[in-house]
Amino acid sequence: MVVVAVSGQPGSGKSTLAREIARALRLPLASSGALFRELASKMGFDFVEFHRHAERNHEIDRMIDSMAVERARSGSAVLEGHLVAWIVRPYADVCIYLKASREVRARRVALRDGRSFEEALREIAEREELNRRRYMAIYGIDVRDLSIFDLVLDTTRLTINDVVRIGLDFTCTLLNLKYAREICTREIPR
Repeated sequence: MVVVAVSGQPGSGKSTLAREIARALRLPLASSGALFRELASKMGFDFVEFHRHAERNHEIDRMIDSMAVERARSGSAVLEGHLVAWIVRPYADVCIYLKASREVRARRVALRDGRSFEEALREIAEREELNRRRYMAIYGIDVRDLSIFDLVLDTTRLTINDVVRIGLDFTCTLLNLKYAREICTREIPR
């Protein structure tokens, strides 16, 4: 019934880390971000405009977050999303937060999404502020308070292989200690 939650800033590497943890633990991956993007597309919004829409319509976040909580309650999953760990912390065995400098994240997002650095930088800043305000308004959660996390990792100077190695090693160590048995069976990349 292992549950791992990976949250963090846009462009910090959380989706890649969550995917690799899910693969190593042979668990399904549930992405709040992917669901949010899917809803935006279905409703005809671009991603940032949907964030603005969600700020006026808290039911969107409540629906996505309730799905994450149900998945966490069911157990045996890796959950990924900017804010998911704050919601599923009571059910999660491990919560990881990834961060990086805004400039590095903007470069990563620009490369990943095929947009300009300036556009990615603006989008990141706006998304972070919209997320911060929504979670404070809906749940009274200050997303700048990282005290709920077992690991906070700054990925600014790390390669994605470093992030995966550190994240997997930490997750496996914590789970093996908690369950007093070998949870991770896959070799951790060096």
